[in-house]
Amino acid sequence: MPYRLRFLIIALIVAMAIGLAYLADRRGQVVDITVAAGPADGEGFQVASAIAEVAHRYHPGLRLSVLETRGSVDNMRLLEEGRVDLATVQANIPGRPGVRLITALYPDALQLIARQGSGIQSVSGPNDFQALPMSNVAAAYAMQSGAVDAVFRVRTPGNTAVRDLIEDSRAYLVPIDQAEAMKLRWPALQPGWIPKGSYRGFPPLPEEDLPTAVVQSLLVARTELDDEIVQTITQVLFERSRDLVAITPSAGFVAAADGGRATFLPMHPGAQRYYDREKPSFLQENAELLAVLLSVAVLTGSGLIQLISQRRKGRLDSYNHRILALYSDASETTDPARLIQHRSELMRLLGQVVDDAEEGRITPEGFHIFSFTWDAVNEAISERLAATES
Repeated sequence: MPYRLRFLIIALIVAMAIGLAYLADRRGQVVDITVAAGPADGEGFQVASAIAEVAHRYHPGLRLSVLETRGSVDNMRLLEEGRVDLATVQANIPGRPGVRLITALYPDALQLIARQGSGIQSVSGPNDFQALPMSNVAAAYAMQSGAVDAVFRVRTPGNTAVRDLIEDSRAYLVPIDQAEAMKLRWPALQPGWIPKGSYRGFPPLPEEDLPTAVVQSLLVARTELDDEIVQTITQVLFERSRDLVAITPSAGFVAAADGGRATFLPMHPGAQRYYDREKPSFLQENAELLAVLLSVAVLTGSGLIQLISQRRKGRLDSYNHRILALYSDASETTDPARLIQHRSELMRLLGQVVDDAEEGRITPEGFHIFSFTWDAVNEAISERLAATES
């Protein structure tokens, strides 16, 4: 076996061994991902927990840890500081430079829960109420004890914590019917509804579809998070939806994000890679044009080949005609000096043909034909010269 071939085979074997070792090492690794997911009684925490369970079920090397936080503002801050990898945030939260969008999870509804006897029938101006920031637990206790008249929540319709608050406090829902006007100031808000019977079937609560404003809850990632990891998580969201919904019904609302049109967040490259998986490639999109260009190239190439072949044949014919002319003249002369001159010309022509063959101006087959003719003429001139000299 030639040395160079043996060296190439050995190099290929070594490269394959290194590749297999790398893949084996990657399979044995566990990638830890941290998710900031909001309060434990919120749908964000429940959906994030479902994603963590299903992702690890189908991708054992991927382990997601779900953290309880105070909400979207905290989640965005933790993500920007690099303390978490993923986060659930509402679309109305201002984006940060180091944050990228993965997908829309579910719609959150703005819900105003008022205590019976409070007299609250609508959302009025900011001068008509006093806002008291407090935790969910503290707000629920204040509502039940009569210390506050209403509690504001941003949750999906039918949220269990909101249902418990309504039942324990004998409360009701207040319509929010100016969503279109709110959208003028906060584009992420959209008009929506709390469906009739969301919190009680009989008698229904609310008694009819209740107008409100809704905002999308999003799954976002830090920009530096590996594209392959984000693509895998996006794949789980859309290809394992049945497993996710079996854990929490809110996962049934997962939908492809709108590319940042309402959220003003750019898409993460890993998520975009998943969304583009079924897009035709450049070759598929331009198949007809490429076929035409290929046909033109083939026809052009054939013409060039034919032209080059004709030029090679014409050059070879010229050399052969000159050799035959030397032979014709040599066969009729008896002058040794003239025969020596013909033989010198024959040697010069041989040099030209050799140069043309090396430069590709004459094919190997043409050179073979020329050399056969040249040998015959050279031998004839040599015999003629010997005869005249004797």
